Amino acid sequence: MHHPSLYQSSPQYCHYYFDLVTTDNLILALQESKQQCIDLFSGVSPEREDSAYAPGKWTVKEVLRHIVETDRILSYRALRFSRLDASPLSGFDENAYIHQTQDMQYNLQAVLKEFECLRDSIIEMYRPMTDTMLEFKGTANGLQYSALALGFMMAGHTLHHCNVVQERY
Repeated sequence: MHHPSLYQSSPQYCHYYFDLVTTDNLILALQESKQQCIDLFSGVSPEREDSAYAPGKWTVKEVLRHIVETDRILSYRALRFSRLDASPLSGFDENAYIHQTQDMQYNLQAVLKEFECLRDSIIEMYRPMTDTMLEFKGTANGLQYSALALGFMMAGHTLHHCNVVQERY
């Protein structure tokens, strides 16, 4: 469904996430994945938010925290690349990030509110971008991405984790 250039100009691992998105309209994709995430996680009871489907796996609350942190990082990259900033950006270790949140005091509903506010902000960041801004490719973690690809990555990444929660938790 997406423009072939999105696939041709993005790292191979991104294609899985692109394929989860059912529209080629980025704003709509970000809105729809936001709503699916809100619908799913708002239905999780407080008794289940700290449960994991297997030992060593993230809890429901940690999965949502991961979605938020990934959105923050990918949107930062998208902002930089949309401003035609070619400075190479580093990667991040998602497991180390989640490990560092274990002492934080928060509940699932607080993370869900944070997600909703963040995603709304990301949508507004993308709304006025020009084609040049969306298509410029920058480097993160040694791979090249456009702001457009990062936007679809955020939408697909959210859908991926929603699917995992629905299937395994």
